Amino acid sequence: MLSRIQRYVFKEVFVGAFLSLLVLVFILTAGNAMRDQLLQFMEGQFSFRFVMELFGLLLPYALKFALPPAVLTGILLGLGRLSADAEITAMRATGFSLWHVAVPILLMSVVLAGGSYYISAFAAPEARTQYKQKLSQTALENPLFFFKPQSFVTDFPGHLLYVGDYDGENLKDFWVWSSVGSGSELDEKGRIRQILRFDTGKIRYEEDSQTLVLEPQNLRVEMNDREDPEFFQGSYNPGLAASTVLRFSLGDRGDILSTRRKISMLTAAELMEEERELSQKAVRDDAEEKHLRKVRLEIQNQASMACSVVALAVMGIPLAIRKGRRETMINAVWAVGLALGYYLLTICVGMLEDYPELKPEWMIWAPNLLFCGLGFLQLRAIQ
Repeated sequence: MLSRIQRYVFKEVFVGAFLSLLVLVFILTAGNAMRDQLLQFMEGQFSFRFVMELFGLLLPYALKFALPPAVLTGILLGLGRLSADAEITAMRATGFSLWHVAVPILLMSVVLAGGSYYISAFAAPEARTQYKQKLSQTALENPLFFFKPQSFVTDFPGHLLYVGDYDGENLKDFWVWSSVGSGSELDEKGRIRQILRFDTGKIRYEEDSQTLVLEPQNLRVEMNDREDPEFFQGSYNPGLAASTVLRFSLGDRGDILSTRRKISMLTAAELMEEERELSQKAVRDDAEEKHLRKVRLEIQNQASMACSVVALAVMGIPLAIRKGRRETMINAVWAVGLALGYYLLTICVGMLEDYPELKPEWMIWAPNLLFCGLGFLQLRAIQ
């Protein structure tokens, strides 16, 4: 049972952590929304309910990364204020040790670490998969949505499209860089073989064939040298094509988007099942060995990410007491710096996946052990 003073400390830290979590989740969710162009959904093309479903599916993924630094920020804000106001000194004068002060914070971090593991290992991968599937389905059902003014479209193999202006039906200043030659075959080296441009044109979608149809006016075509497309001193064939129709198929693109799942989008149960199947194989080729290492690394990474809540909390307690700063911005900067340092170490360890002799699936725990060790040493030194 927590004492009155411990409940008071818990309240100070929890309020700061909760408010920090709201801010970080908003920033991460908004960043993902801007990256995936979700703000266009709010222009009236889709229902408000559908938009909210997409944002809701982004929340678990944002919580996965926002929870550890939010807890650290709450500790720096709460304990920092108590230390700056000499309340920590008063507690110690009444017989309270720093270990007693740290108990409610550590208990909170352990409970949140359990919730963080559920998010990292189950909720976030499932939500991310559903989010990608909804986006891919939207790409098939509303393909014109992905054309926005002054943007590049890279979803069609062998073609790079640029849209200067688009009002929902009419295209202006439209460019196509294509690696498709005269024989309708892609260039093996991905070199640009022809460039097409038109000032105005119309676009429509054929649902039966899942094809985008562009009807340009005064289309200008530039054909590069057949033998060496990158040799600009060779044959060059500019021309006009008044009645050409450009067609881009969406079928293969939609299938790829709806079925491709990265390892980070698999739940812990799916990862363990893959690990079991691959481990039971008597003989594995190089590709299977590499995939097995990635699966094992991701299993440990999900657990390690959850435990980062505890590691950052242990590191933050003595730091907050020693610094004793009331300023919110300074504490936030400290929290972001420590969190970035932790994630940077995690990324560096993840780069060791091609060196199995170093056991990267166990090395992924090094940042947690480092932060916990430094935190306990500092707390002992202060005590």
